[in-house]
Amino acid sequence: MSQSAATHPFDNDFRVTAELKEQFARDGFVKLEGFLNQSAVAMLQDRSDVELNRTSAVNLRAVNFSKVQYDFDSPKAHIFELMERPYFRETLTALTGRDLFLTFEMSFEIEKNVNKGVPWHVGVQSFGFQFAEDFACTLWAPMDPIDANGQRGGMAYVPQHVVSGEYVYSADMVVGDVLKAREEQSGKRTGVQDYFSLRMAFLNNPVMEELLDVHRIEDDFRPGDVLLFNKNVVHRSVMLGDGDLAHRTAYVLRLVDAMSRYDLRRARALEFPVEHYSKGLIPYKPATRQHIEIAEAGASHGDLIAECDFFSDRDRRMIRAQAPAGSTPAVQPAPWA
Repeated sequence: MSQSAATHPFDNDFRVTAELKEQFARDGFVKLEGFLNQSAVAMLQDRSDVELNRTSAVNLRAVNFSKVQYDFDSPKAHIFELMERPYFRETLTALTGRDLFLTFEMSFEIEKNVNKGVPWHVGVQSFGFQFAEDFACTLWAPMDPIDANGQRGGMAYVPQHVVSGEYVYSADMVVGDVLKAREEQSGKRTGVQDYFSLRMAFLNNPVMEELLDVHRIEDDFRPGDVLLFNKNVVHRSVMLGDGDLAHRTAYVLRLVDAMSRYDLRRARALEFPVEHYSKGLIPYKPATRQHIEIAEAGASHGDLIAECDFFSDRDRRMIRAQAPAGSTPAVQPAPWA
């Protein structure tokens, strides 16, 4: 669809095929080539640049990324406009088979030959406040080109029919108990690094690493291509090597089933490092506390996340298979056209 013929700068003519549906159902992920047009990519790049240059985005204690930002402060008007585009709404609901709800945005930046990103993992932090059996997915959009056989710097992922990370959501619940037991047995206090090392060990022990590496998939991406994957897909960052790019940025949307329920037990489990390691010479400061802030805003265990008061703009966070009647917003001039 040409820009001149578009009714909105973010409109696109992307269509879901039967093959894409089959792959997502089978593998748990699918690459969507050309899903975003140039105006949408420019908008997301602008959002990422603004957020990653906030002082709070720079975390010198984390070697995984040069910069990372949860919980965007920037107004979401343009994100909501993108989510309301028919192709966007219809693609995501058709692939997942359900209505979705936006919980939060993220952005990551890695530096060439410096940051390793995150090893094999699933979304226990990002989706740690919903019931484990409830569906969730991530839309990952690299802002820079990725050559899987060259400079790399993208992601690797394993089909869920080979290995599913579903079990990690159960195991993650008892990490705090294990560390408390260690302290009782040894008489010595554990540290925040013990916490994260234990969480990562579920998928990064020698046996699992060998299995995952054999079955890993790593794709090329151009700006506008995206990866959609469900919360049980095991994935990892790939280091940006020698080449023209000095940094690689990616923008992320976290989406949950519109009928997902708030799991206060899981939210409290994610608070363990805050409660256990927040005192001392180097107090632990989490990248996000959204999981428990939902409860602090009045949510109870079992409440629908999409109805929680924490999300004051919750009506616009919905991605429905059918657009609500009369929901055609006015088209505004786009600085990214």
